[in-house]
Amino acid sequence: MQFGNWDISNEGIKYSGGGTAAFTVPQAELLRTTEEGDQPAMYHWVLQVTDHPGLDHDDIYDFNYAFVYAAAKWGVPFDYGTFDETLAEQYERFDFEDEEPNF
Repeated sequence: MQFGNWDISNEGIKYSGGGTAAFTVPQAELLRTTEEGDQPAMYHWVLQVTDHPGLDHDDIYDFNYAFVYAAAKWGVPFDYGTFDETLAEQYERFDFEDEEPNF
C-alpha cells in the first residue's frame, strides 16, 4: 500500500519520494512513544517525521495517514488519545515554523 511518497510493507513504513530525505519506520517500532517532561506520551515517529528537514507538509500529512493505516493493518494496539496528543504537538510545531522569519 502507498500513501503519497510512503510505502507500507510488512517490514515497516518507508519514504520513497527521492531527494535527500531518507526515513524508515520498522514495523516493530511503530508505536514507540516519547515522553517529554510533564507532557503526555506521544508517538515518536510522528514527531520525528515532523522535524525532518527533507520532508514537506504534504509528506508529513501523508505519513500520518500511512501511520494509522499501518497500525490497523498490523493489528497493533493503536491509541487514538495518544495520536490526538501527538497531532496537537505536530500542529504546534507547524505554527512555530510558519512564524520564523526568513533570512
